Amino acid sequence: MRVLAVGAHPGDLEILCGGTLARFVAEGHSVVMCHVSDGNCGSFEIEPPQLARVRSEEAAAAAAVIGARHEHLGVNDGEVSAADRSQQHLVVQLFRDVRPDVVITHSPDDYMVDHNETSKLIFDCSFLASLPHYGPKSNDGPKSKATAEVVPLYYMETLGGIGFAPHEYVDISAVFHQKVAMLEAHRSQLQWLSEHDQVDMVDQIRTVARYRGYQCGVTYAEGFVPSRVWLRARAYRLLP
Repeated sequence: MRVLAVGAHPGDLEILCGGTLARFVAEGHSVVMCHVSDGNCGSFEIEPPQLARVRSEEAAAAAAVIGARHEHLGVNDGEVSAADRSQQHLVVQLFRDVRPDVVITHSPDDYMVDHNETSKLIFDCSFLASLPHYGPKSNDGPKSKATAEVVPLYYMETLGGIGFAPHEYVDISAVFHQKVAMLEAHRSQLQWLSEHDQVDMVDQIRTVARYRGYQCGVTYAEGFVPSRVWLRARAYRLLP
């Protein structure tokens, strides 16, 4: 199975669904981890162009921990917009390149604009990617080939799990150390969250995963809500 996970910034996927992605890879599935924004505003000290490079390198290193493929779309922090046609085209092309069987992205009701806009962007474009006549023509030929179906979509946790009630759980107890290692690859992000938000993010992901585990009877877990709108629901489980 081909899995596409899309976060707003480098580090978001590792925080919110890294254990589940590790499970997918361990079970033999192909995983692509993509961030829409380069995270170029998340530092008090490093200038945006350099920070974008640093955080992309960190994201690639984090993906390598579990053997996932890393992609990024190059949008600036604070400028993610589901209404931006150029961003729609980037995401549609991502869907057509990866051709996923399942997609994971942000909850539509998270704590900041880039997360919420990414959620809508992925929801919208997962449908648009299936339309044969949608999207720009390539320089040397017709539009890229549309996806064969509207892909099933899962929403991952909000930050801290606030206002999020999971419908499905994934046991990440055996791979939790990989989730931590993935997050620790984002050294600049951990520093930023500590200085800007006074948060020890490694401690936070452990606390949330223990709580979700308590809810479903395991040591560590991650929670998800499936998109149950028409064309997306399936009669079988897609998460590990």
